Amino acid sequence: MIINKITYVASVVLLLVVFVFTANAAALAAAVALVAMPIITVVACRASAASLKLGFELPRSCVVGSPLVLRMTLDRPALFRGRVELVFSVRNLLTGALATYPISLAPAASRPAVFDLELDSFVCGARAITLEAAHLVDEMGFTSLALEDVACRESFAVYPQVVDIQVDPRQSASASLEGTSYDPRRSGQDPSEVFDLRSYREGDAIKSIHWKLSTRFDDVLVREASRPQDHAIAILFGVFACDFERPDRADVLSAALSLTASVSLALMRQGYHHLVVTAPEGALGVYPVDHRRGFDKMLDALTATPLTSAYPASNKRYAKLVAARGISKTVLVTVGVNDSDFVGMGRLADLSVLHVSDSVESYSVERGSNYLITHCPASMDPARIKSLEV
Repeated sequence: MIINKITYVASVVLLLVVFVFTANAAALAAAVALVAMPIITVVACRASAASLKLGFELPRSCVVGSPLVLRMTLDRPALFRGRVELVFSVRNLLTGALATYPISLAPAASRPAVFDLELDSFVCGARAITLEAAHLVDEMGFTSLALEDVACRESFAVYPQVVDIQVDPRQSASASLEGTSYDPRRSGQDPSEVFDLRSYREGDAIKSIHWKLSTRFDDVLVREASRPQDHAIAILFGVFACDFERPDRADVLSAALSLTASVSLALMRQGYHHLVVTAPEGALGVYPVDHRRGFDKMLDALTATPLTSAYPASNKRYAKLVAARGISKTVLVTVGVNDSDFVGMGRLADLSVLHVSDSVESYSVERGSNYLITHCPASMDPARIKSLEV
């Protein structure tokens, strides 16, 4: 634009110099026309702004690393040859990161013109995208007119990869199912006691199919397990913003989210109704996962809940939840190792730690004084996990 203005001023000066020294009427007429051009372009720009239409189309979600495009459709007057300058801001609700996307739309002859803005999808988290500024600029850059009626406030989510794995929950010594009572209203995770028989639904485990009755009634029937009233599992998402001060650790965050969601889905499919717990500032976020709708709601909350800035000073909040909900097993997903903290949590309930790290190359399992810890590499393809003991 600066070059255009310099060229414009130089052209006007040159024509005036030619007229002064040669008295050439054509040079004077050209200089007058050039002087009038900014006024004409301003009027034309304002007239175009009144009839210009700009629409936005954005997918609601994608899996981390997949292409994600904001599509913009610009319909403008046929004579308009300028451009539209836009500035978008995108905030990651999970990490708090803010990105700015300036873009210039220069429509060609086709109407309407379609433009694509590729958005970053390499970090998990729910996003809020806002159009911060929109200006209409004429072809020479003489005027920039704010488009007050153009607005864009959208949201989308970048979900972690969720894989189908088999989870083997170790039975807690403090949560023996022998002689326990069962919930008469809800199914659960104890296959030794049948709660009900029902038709097969997508996601049901093959081993839960009652083959004899399915053959007799010409329908695929599954056994629903009973729900012990004194046995509960909680997946604690123990990941904090201080773990991701370096921007190159996005793969660790994605792996931790993927592991949390995959374990939750596996427990749900195996009939283990459970809680997923997040630790934002203030009260804990508690999300029961009893069915697919509960899982989807939990996953939305997991990607949209801001990470707490630092590790909590104590486990008091979680200890209250354990007592209130009767939690007998905790599956802690973390990216840091703190033996003393693990020992303290192990006193509250049977504890299994899933440690996600970019410094380990393969899965390994070790036992602490009162907990089990599995070291999980962030870089390994999660689809290669066949089974996981928790």
